[in-house]
Amino acid sequence: MTRILLVSFLLLATVLGHAQKTPQQELIESGILKAKMGDFKQAIRDFDMAVKLDSAEPEPYYNRGIALTELKDYSGAIRDFSRVIQLKPSRPEPYYNRGLARDYIKDYAGAIRDYNSAISLKADYFEAYHNCGLAKFDLGHFREAVEDFSRAIQYKPDFAEAYYNRGLSRFNLDDLTNATLDFSEAIMLDNTQYEYYASRGAAKADLKIFEEAVADFSIALSLNPNDVNSRMNLALAYMYLKRYPEAVAVYDMIVEGNPADGDVIADRGVARHYLGDNRAACEDWQKAADLGAEKAKTYLLKFCE
Repeated sequence: MTRILLVSFLLLATVLGHAQKTPQQELIESGILKAKMGDFKQAIRDFDMAVKLDSAEPEPYYNRGIALTELKDYSGAIRDFSRVIQLKPSRPEPYYNRGLARDYIKDYAGAIRDYNSAISLKADYFEAYHNCGLAKFDLGHFREAVEDFSRAIQYKPDFAEAYYNRGLSRFNLDDLTNATLDFSEAIMLDNTQYEYYASRGAAKADLKIFEEAVADFSIALSLNPNDVNSRMNLALAYMYLKRYPEAVAVYDMIVEGNPADGDVIADRGVARHYLGDNRAACEDWQKAADLGAEKAKTYLLKFCE
């Protein structure tokens, strides 16, 4: 099963310092306005000019770093945030945003260091705890990720994504009961995310609560009909419940969208076999075997002439 890790990184588009407008401040404000309108290249030009007016001010570097992050120039963003940290080491935001840029280039260890630096300057920085948990998740450090997501929830109790990602971490630790509770909490806070239902369905299926798993996979598909993983899991749950007609119907839909997927066709053959339609099952297994599905070849030898 595919687990979807929701990544919710927040960019802080505020200007550091300066209460009185100067030519540099006007350029910074102009750049921020253009960035908010999505014109990041023009925004960067304004920030470039602001840097030329006074290279010792952190504001233009900071906001240029945000614009560069939006343009996926993560190396440039890291340089700008590092410059801000050099000029203004007491602010948590540049550490956080440098961590974000490092996260995007999969420098998870560096990202964790930066998020921890941000937290050391702002103890209730729930976004930093959350993103630190995501980086640890990607490193496979699931227990540590649970701790970070829990701290994020401590400071923001209505943080649906933190509950969801803590649930994913617990799922990977085989703590299925608590994972289910976390997914349920996420759904209570936000019932529009298909991933929340899909993941809770997967946890319930592993707990052998198949009827409830079917309900969750069905809701996930109502929210996102293109979620192939939930459709596969729904078919499998029907199989465990011995509801073979429903399983065949779901496999039919999957095969319609993926006609060359031999494993799915082989699984449909199994469902048809249990329905007592061995001829159709053998046809599926032959087709699946022709597509390279090894398990279909075993079924052919065992059940078909």
